[in-house]
Amino acid sequence: MTQQIKILTLTTFVLITLAMASCKKYTCECTAYNLNTPESGGHSNFTVKKKDKAKMCTDKSTQPDNYGNYTTCVIK
Repeated sequence: MTQQIKILTLTTFVLITLAMASCKKYTCECTAYNLNTPESGGHSNFTVKKKDKAKMCTDKSTQPDNYGNYTTCVIK
């Protein structure tokens, strides 16, 4: 009986650890720029999940438009 409790406790601990690691969140920081001005425009932050971090953060970066405005997003 004691052996079963130890195995059950260890299994529960491993499952909880894996569940917490898969739900880890990252902060995505986006900054707006303009090609004509040297300083940055606005900043915004939001959180993304570990599995979606590349799609949800870095894919938000944009190329300069007709007015020179663009955005870069990085994971912090």
